[in-house]
Formats: sequence, C-alpha cells, structure tokens
Amino acid sequence: MTINTTKAFGIVLSRIRKEQGFSGAYQFFKSIGGSKSLGFAFVSYWDIERGKKLPKSWRLKAIIGALGIEQHSPRAKELVGAYFKALSGSDELVQILAAPAPAGADLPSRELAEAATHQALALRTVNLTIAQWKLRSRDMVTNICQNFLANTAGWVTVAELSAATKFKPAEIKKALKALAAGKLVELSGDKARCPFARNVIKTMPMTPETAAIKEAQLNHWKLWLEKSTLVDAKRMTVRMTKANLDMYRQHMEKAVNLVTVYDNAEEDRQNSAIYYIDASIFKVLPRN
Repeated sequence: MTINTTKAFGIVLSRIRKEQGFSGAYQFFKSIGGSKSLGFAFVSYWDIERGKKLPKSWRLKAIIGALGIEQHSPRAKELVGAYFKALSGSDELVQILAAPAPAGADLPSRELAEAATHQALALRTVNLTIAQWKLRSRDMVTNICQNFLANTAGWVTVAELSAATKFKPAEIKKALKALAAGKLVELSGDKARCPFARNVIKTMPMTPETAAIKEAQLNHWKLWLEKSTLVDAKRMTVRMTKANLDMYRQHMEKAVNLVTVYDNAEEDRQNSAIYYIDASIFKVLPRN
C-alpha cells in the first residue's frame, strides 16, 4: 500500500463528503452520531480523510451509509474503487470493473433524463443534524408543522397552519418556537417559513443513534395517516430470491426518489396538497 493511493482515497472521501452537503469533517462526524455510528473516534476519521490510514472494509460500508449515498450510486462506486486501489497499490483491477459497457447497453434517453434530474436535485440537497431530526420528531404537532413548512415556500401564518392541520393555534406557536430555536424555521410575528423549502432534505442516515428517531417519526405518520385520504395504492404478493429482491429494492428506491422531480414548494396552496409517499416491502411467508 502506497502513501499516494491512501491519500487519494482520503481526497475522494473528503470531496464526496462535501458534495453530500457536509462542509466540514467534524460537522459530518457529529451530525451522523459520531463514534456511536461509525465505531471510531473523530481523530481516526480525520486520519482517514488526511490519507494517513484506511478504514476496515466493514467500516467503509458504515461511512457510505452515514454519507447518505446509495450503495450502487456512482459516488459509492468511486469511493469503493479508490479504496481497492489503495489496498492493491494500483488501479489495474479497478479499471476492469470500471470498463464501459458495450455501446448497445447505453441508457435510453428517459433514464438519461432521470439521471440528469437526480444530479440537479443533488446540488440543492441539504443535511440536517441529529439534533434537528430529534426536534422534528419530538411530538405530532412539531412534526406535522415542520413538514408543512418544509414543503411550502414563503411565509405561512399560524391561522393557515391551524386551518390545514386542525391543531390549536397555541400548540402551533409552541412548536414553531421550538423549531425556530433549532434553526428549522424562521419567525416573523405570527408567521413562519422554512429556510429549506426550496431544497431537498437528505434522508436521515440509518445509524444506531437514529433508530429511535426513525421509529418516532414512523409512529407519528401512522397516527396521522389513519385520518388521511388514501389517493392510490398498489399491492401484490410475489415469490423471489434474495438476489432479485435486492435488485427490485434498487428500482423501488429510484422510483420513490423520482417523486422529487414533481415537487414544487412554490405551487399555489389553493390548488396543491402535500402527499406522503410510502413504499414498503413485507416478508410474509414463511413465518420466522
């Protein structure tokens, strides 16, 4: 292993971290739960970015997950390629894996358009801190109000929030005050707005520290959806192998993420609504 290839991996990691919306290494480390999520101290992570050492292979997977990168995305492949190049000391094997597909395997124009759209969306993606995710999920009123504001551009009055959510104005004001303290909304009199309304909020990384936050959010939505209007649903059962399930999950993830193409926080509030997209897969038989 040469110093040059090890440093090259650190450079790639640092660049991808910035592209994912984390401006500083320490900010990234703290926002994803620190050592509880990655399994090592910040100084170790900092050594990796500075090219002083490489992470163990299983820790690389944790870093990719913490960055919020899809495992089969170009950024994940680039990072893994740099990792194996650092391990082998050359890029000969990596070049084999990265060889372009035959001309006949070119993506159709529709998929190229989708890829370009995803790239454009990535440029306006923002990351929240663990503390902000906790705040969002602390109670139903806070969670729903923040989601309304995050999907609505401009100032929203307490009266408008109350009319849309049916929460009492006093409950909304309390929630808005907490959200403002956490820098998730801005206040002006009885009005509030979200600074991220024109951005795409990156999905919370799955780490041990975020598991409880994720569960709280799901519980809020389960209660909220009980009295919501079901617009559409598609359900079916199918037998497939684990390998085919993994392939299908990649397609499903792309389909769900594609909804951001149709997102527009500036839509006329009288002629638009906020929708909750839920794609779930259950293993039903055989019972474990």
